[in-house]
Amino acid sequence: MGGLMIAALALATACAHTPMPYKTPISASPPSGRLAVSQAVNLFDASGSREVTFPESKATFESIVGVMPNGRYSAGNVVFGGFDREATGMSEFNRGQLAAAAKNASFLEGSTPIFEVIQSDLANSIRGRSGRAAVVLISDGLATDYVGRGGADDMTVEAARRLVSSRSGDTCFHTIQTGSDPAGASLLKALADVSACGSFRNASSLNSASALQDFSRAVYLGGEAAPVAEGDSDRDGVMDSADACPNTLRNARVDARGCWTLRGISFAVNSADLAGDSRTTLKEDLAVLRSNPTVRIRVDGHTDSDGSEAYNMSLSERRAAAVRDYFVKDGGLKASRFQIKGFGESAPIAPNDGIANKRRNRRVELTVLD
Repeated sequence: MGGLMIAALALATACAHTPMPYKTPISASPPSGRLAVSQAVNLFDASGSREVTFPESKATFESIVGVMPNGRYSAGNVVFGGFDREATGMSEFNRGQLAAAAKNASFLEGSTPIFEVIQSDLANSIRGRSGRAAVVLISDGLATDYVGRGGADDMTVEAARRLVSSRSGDTCFHTIQTGSDPAGASLLKALADVSACGSFRNASSLNSASALQDFSRAVYLGGEAAPVAEGDSDRDGVMDSADACPNTLRNARVDARGCWTLRGISFAVNSADLAGDSRTTLKEDLAVLRSNPTVRIRVDGHTDSDGSEAYNMSLSERRAAAVRDYFVKDGGLKASRFQIKGFGESAPIAPNDGIANKRRNRRVELTVLD
């Protein structure tokens, strides 16, 4: 019996320390303009209630750090869960330092004491400093006390109110909900409403480089619009000089090349049948197409190098056709708006030298025709 208990304990310990999967953040060029803030603090909820959504939440955290504007202001990160903290401290904005801390953020487990983070960690970071402070909180909004009991919403909002009243400058809470729990949304909206300059949004709204840029302008630059002359003609977050697809549609979810690569879709092995949550993920791309009803699109299929060239060409065409059929049959768009093209293995975006790179090459892209 003792041996079985020891083995079970060892197994549980090993499982508890299994590395979290990593999700690549969205890459976007930081917008430029006149700064509206003097301090910026990112609060990232890495508590036990977030285990399922942690990789995606951390990707949102990293994406936001990546699009913070350049300039002279103080900035810092606080990652929290239970009694644990991972904090950079406040110093002059340094993207490299903040980005490294965000990428290395740990899943801290524990409870979700947002009230304590506000009245202690956040207050120590910005109390006594002048000027506007932008506080970005990424959380599911399900606050608890240190022993995991609910009912901490009132304490959380009161802590925010006390902090706002203790500062001479504005304190703006910009809350981002991961997940969709109504109770979490209620608290995060209440925090955003503590001052007139706050905002609330769901993380799903920050699903493209252009959406992240709009967020950055609203939070850090006072909502200033970015002029086209900045060198990003299609406002997708990738500068024209590096944009391989320079005419993507507004709010299209582009990759680091500036190309509209469909995210989160998958197919059954050696099949053109959409698998998993692909249809749910494609709804975001469908919304962009619906908002541009006259634009014609080519659906491009790509594969990795496994298999014969002829087979891969056929497979890529069939997968492109499956995506087009979704937009037409499920999405109600006109078939005449679409062309399909299979590229097979002929246009890789990474060497076909490993599992991760082959996964990148297996993709479907949307190309704007006119």
